[in-house]
Amino acid sequence: MDETMQPQRGLTSRAARVIPASPADIFKALTDPQSMTKWWGKTEKSSLVACDMDVRHGGGFRLAIRTANGTEDAVAGTYSEVAPPHHLVFSWSSEKAADAVVDSKVTIELYDLKDGSTRAVVTHQGLPAPHVAALYSAGWHDALQDLSLHFAGT
Repeated sequence: MDETMQPQRGLTSRAARVIPASPADIFKALTDPQSMTKWWGKTEKSSLVACDMDVRHGGGFRLAIRTANGTEDAVAGTYSEVAPPHHLVFSWSSEKAADAVVDSKVTIELYDLKDGSTRAVVTHQGLPAPHVAALYSAGWHDALQDLSLHFAGT
């Protein structure tokens, strides 16, 4: 069975937001390491201390994140669908064993609203427990807000 056909186990988190930018600009912000370090973490006052990306089908990524209180975590995954500028799918695993987030699936869809803005929808599947799903839901909402603030120039 194809990986995209397999049912996802666990819980699903979803976040959505209208962002004042084109799908192409948002896609670049999500897939270009230099762009990503400019917008990531505005809401939570965190930063990317490493951002390695090979954005292609089968390519991987690793993000090392430092929170406002100085703790660090890293996440990594592999891209399974890369369809600029509207669709991006990748696996997501936390390097923090306590999170128990291993090989979850993230889908990002960008819908052009034809008015200079885009509806961005993030769906994160395969989360292991309700408290983890809540944490990731908040994180994805923050990331979309960070993108919105970035493109709004704040």
